[in-house]
Amino acid sequence: MIRKIFVCLFLIPFTIGATIDHESKVTYYEKVVHVVSKAQASTVSKEIRDVWIELQDENKECVQLQKKLKQQNKGLDKRASKLQKEIILAQQRNTISVTGFRTYLRFRKAEQDISCMKQKHQKIMLQMKRNRLRIRKIKKQREKYDSWISRLNRCQAQLARRFQNEFQDMKEEGTPHWEQTIPGDHDLPAYGFVTSEKQTTNYACPLDETLYVDGYSQGWIPFIQNGTISAGTWSYPHGGLHLGLDVAAPLYSPIRAGANGLVLYADACVPTNCGYLGNYCGWPYGGGNTICMLMAVNDQLYAVSLNHLSNQIYVVAGQQVHQGDIIAKSGNSGNSTGPHTHIELFRLNISVQEAVQRFRQGADFAWGCGWDQPATCSDIACRIRPETVF
Repeated sequence: MIRKIFVCLFLIPFTIGATIDHESKVTYYEKVVHVVSKAQASTVSKEIRDVWIELQDENKECVQLQKKLKQQNKGLDKRASKLQKEIILAQQRNTISVTGFRTYLRFRKAEQDISCMKQKHQKIMLQMKRNRLRIRKIKKQREKYDSWISRLNRCQAQLARRFQNEFQDMKEEGTPHWEQTIPGDHDLPAYGFVTSEKQTTNYACPLDETLYVDGYSQGWIPFIQNGTISAGTWSYPHGGLHLGLDVAAPLYSPIRAGANGLVLYADACVPTNCGYLGNYCGWPYGGGNTICMLMAVNDQLYAVSLNHLSNQIYVVAGQQVHQGDIIAKSGNSGNSTGPHTHIELFRLNISVQEAVQRFRQGADFAWGCGWDQPATCSDIACRIRPETVF
């Protein structure tokens, strides 16, 4: 009976406006994730996400203040050096003047000026010392924030391990945003656009019956540079079905086109960092912000989907992309418990025109292979491991 009461106490949510410090919050969730039920798992995951965002925002403020203080100290250091040189020169001139070129009153006036400059110099040095102390305190505070954020990430990972079978990444439910789907053979824009660090032009969209991918790439490049594989196909590290490759990377990491391709669907419908366990927003159901595209590599046509993106997507449906173009930024949207990009890959056995026509019938990111079995094939495609080609 005592044990049951103990568990229930842990499941009592924090009230709005409660003055509970960050350490207490993190410790609370570290205990809760081990005992929470499936019915409460999604709510707890969302609460952890909210605290995680709060800590990230406060940590960013610390970073900005630390940067501001360092810049201020650089300016103060220059002023102090300049004053020191002026003091030395003034002392030299005053020493010379005493030998007979100035009166005693002028000598005293120079001494007063030198004293004033020394006081200014001391004040600057004192301010620099105070700034350095504040920088040290901020550094220690940032270390705490990093520790709290890391511990919350582990809490989300624990929830994912416990409930990943119940909360799959994507489901065949919901409704696509048809305005974000490739229109087909008619009424397409003459050009697409990329508004990112890498500006590109003359990216022809397919017009009328000229649907095509502009050249086959000679191999793949990573979609995310310096990312870390956090989960592979066909299962999660601790068990449970997983149909794609998860690449963990900080929020807003650039995502590049792995090969030449044609965008079929691109939708930034939700905030960048809205992810939590069981958040089935976006299309496909749970994907958050998503992109689906055709890609041509070594005479083979593939379909690639990117899920859980930020709301910074730089391509439109119907647009051609070239290998290496920045097409989006990574995020934590939809059914996601941390910043990462979920990548799924299909080997197609149909033409570009047939693939576009089939996709427009239902915006099927699974290409007829469903969402409940690994390594499945339909009459048009086979779901394959991204690890085997990337």
